[in-house]
This record gives sequence, structure tokens and C-alpha cells, in this order.
Amino acid sequence: MGNSACLALAILLAVVPLASGQSDEPLHPAFVDESLRDPFLTPAKSQISGPLDEPIEKDWDSDFQTNPYMPGSPAAVFAEDEDCTATAPVVPRRSPLMDSGITATWLAPVDGFGISDVDARTTLLFPLLVKGSPLRLAMSAGTTFVNAPAAIDVPSRLYGLSAELRWYIPLKETWAVDLGAGGGIYSDLNGTAGEGFRVTGRAILLKDLNSQWKLSAGVLYLGRKNLLAMPIAGAIYTPRDDFRVEILIPRPRVMKRISVNGTREHWVYAGGEIFGGNTWAIQQTNGLQDTFIYKDNRVLVGYETKGPGIVSGRIEAGYVFMRKVSFSNDRATLDPGGTVMLRAGVTY
Repeated sequence: MGNSACLALAILLAVVPLASGQSDEPLHPAFVDESLRDPFLTPAKSQISGPLDEPIEKDWDSDFQTNPYMPGSPAAVFAEDEDCTATAPVVPRRSPLMDSGITATWLAPVDGFGISDVDARTTLLFPLLVKGSPLRLAMSAGTTFVNAPAAIDVPSRLYGLSAELRWYIPLKETWAVDLGAGGGIYSDLNGTAGEGFRVTGRAILLKDLNSQWKLSAGVLYLGRKNLLAMPIAGAIYTPRDDFRVEILIPRPRVMKRISVNGTREHWVYAGGEIFGGNTWAIQQTNGLQDTFIYKDNRVLVGYETKGPGIVSGRIEAGYVFMRKVSFSNDRATLDPGGTVMLRAGVTY
């Protein structure tokens, strides 16, 4: 797969959902915005998000699994147009694609080293229901652009293509579990795709303590050379609708809503990201295959605008530090100095 094929896939992931019809009917909690608990908001950087944002449903209506005309039901999502009586109005069909978006990140070059990336993602819902929750296939495609000194033999473009089958299971009362298994290719796609393949997975337990506190604990299996797995743990504290504290490892944030215009909300936030970076299988100029390893940590501030059924956007600025460039076999290393980060993204 060459550069053009990877770019075409990224564009497809980003554009296809825009062409699908969307309903303004609110989704059931089982369908809540995947980015709220998906740890890979930008896959090439492995940025970590928090757990489930919506309260877990306590009383599950059995009609939710079987009634194709119930607002927001999974059956309605995939139902074909039919003749119905007035007592069973048809709910507008919803696209099986959700949580689609594009994110671009730029890090200012320092010490001759610069790295930036563009990522596209989307999630496909399958009409295979368990407790009203469908299976979801989360897909992403990203390109990372690298500028490095001559001593660091790494291709200028690296790619990440991944897919993970996700299953969110509401349990008794206020408990739920988020399971996932999949894989991805992270390489320069220059005969190294096989070496760049790795298995990924997750198991995260979610708990609603009350209307203000939500807890999560679990593990992510990343399969990276420098980080096979990592813990997910922490809490979200929401004392009121316009203020939120995410005490989470590895992505803490403090958020404040500054205004509301109709259904659109405007938020500002400050936070951090640890365990950032990724690994890619590469072929160096001498023909030898190796693994390129990049890692960093970040602090940032941001602004986000969002609302139900509308395009959401965010812009962020931050400082990136504790950066490290290395290889599995090549002894060349680089410790770039701290640098400035800019990031922007849209979700629809």
C-alpha cells in the first residue's frame, strides 16, 4: 500500500459519514460518543481519554432490543422503511457510522527534529445486540510526518492503520464494562507491514457512584515495543453541569463551560497527557529493518465547542517535554528539547 492508498483511506474515513443521513433523535446511553472512553483520539500519538461520560442506565427496557419504532433504539438505526400505523411512528433512520472525525497535530521542530500527524477515524455499528448495545468497529488511518537529523535514519512519513471490535456491556444497576480486541499496522509501508502489525485490546470496568462521581479501572494492551500495556484508572467529578474534573491516568483534565448558545456548548480546559508516542516498523536507507520509537509527555490548554447532532471542534496549544527518539536495533538516539504543540480537530 503506497502513500496515495493511505491518503485515500483517510479521506474515506472522514468523508463517508458526512454523506450519511443523521437523525436529531438522542442516542441511548449505549451509543454515547465513543471519544468519551476511546483512548486513541489520535491513534498515532496514543492520547488517552476518560471513561464513560453518560450515567449508566439502571432500568433497561426490554422493548429497546425488539421494538424497531422506539426512538433511538438499535433496531430503528438499521430498520428499512415500512408502512406503519399511527401508534408506531417510524423513527428517522440513523447512519450506522458514528464518532467520525479528523485531528491534526503539529510540534515545532527543535534540535533538528520535528514530528506532526494527521488522523481520521470512524466507528461502524453492527446490528448484533446484547442488552441493547451493538458491536462497534472502530477504524482509524493516520500519517505521521518526521523531520530528523542525518544521524537519525527514519523515513519522512510513517503510517498507522487500525481496527478494533468494541463491545460496551451495561451490567446491573450502575456498572458497565468496555471490552475490545483488534489490531493495526504501524510502519512506513515499505515492505515492513508484517513487522509493523500488532494486536491491541482493552478491558475497562466503569462505575457510576452517583450523579457527581464516575470511576473507571482497567487495562489497555497496546503491543508497542516500548509499552506493551498500560493501566487505565481514575475518576470523573462533575459537581455541576458547567464544571468537570477528570482525575485520570494517563490523561487528567479540568474543564469549564463558558457559554451555551442553543444546543451548542463552549468549553475551555487544561490538562496533561503522559505515555505519549508510538512505535513503527521501518526500513532504513541501508536496507535494514528496525523499529522507530518516539515518546513524550504533554501539558496543554484547549477550547472545545460541541452539541448533540452538530459538528464539534477543538483547538489546543501545549508544551511537549521528556521527549525521546530511539530504535530497537540502531544505537542512534536523540533527546529533543521541549517544544510547542498545536492541535485541531473536528468530530461529527
